[in-house]
Amino acid sequence: MLPLSAQTSEFLVAYLNERIRHLHHSINLRESDGTKALACFIERYVDLVPDFIGAFEDFLSSAHITGAIVQQVVTAKEFIDTPIEIVSSEEGLEAHMYQAYLAHRLLEELNDLLSSSYDCSVIPVDMTRSNLIVHHIIGEPFANQIDGAIQLLSDKLVGAIKDDESLQEKLREFSRKRSNDPATRYPCLMESSNIRLLFKSQNTRVRLH
Repeated sequence: MLPLSAQTSEFLVAYLNERIRHLHHSINLRESDGTKALACFIERYVDLVPDFIGAFEDFLSSAHITGAIVQQVVTAKEFIDTPIEIVSSEEGLEAHMYQAYLAHRLLEELNDLLSSSYDCSVIPVDMTRSNLIVHHIIGEPFANQIDGAIQLLSDKLVGAIKDDESLQEKLREFSRKRSNDPATRYPCLMESSNIRLLFKSQNTRVRLH
């Protein structure tokens, strides 16, 4: 997946101006530069996917993980590497977002599973809120269809891990021997994934990951 071009970035601002009303009602963008801030967020969101995949690949290598978890990461990588025939800049923009959303959602589910079941979190940031924003930008019902497909893949992974005692032991062993948490190992991911928006329920700007 190639980075967004300058021309595509211009289309991104125009596209977001059309989609802004579909954002969750709790998100209130700044009047002066809200759309541009959101466009920058989308660009960072897209750019973070290869970094997240790299973090998971480092984890797989360090923990000597094989099997279903490897395939989950491979699938996330395929989401962004699959060539898509693009006719216009607008289509390129949407394709980038769809690809990034697919990969982020799959990695989010995998990270949540590893964290909750094995204390083995790989990504040092919670992407739930960022993914929710992109969900609303993409719009329903397509975003719901993507989420449904990701849930099927995640359910299949949970079953595969439960059936693989060797894999479970590797995860526990890695968690016991791990010397530092993901925030220490990958501080660049935390620094590059932040955007400040204003939530109507609060009087202060909050950090979105």
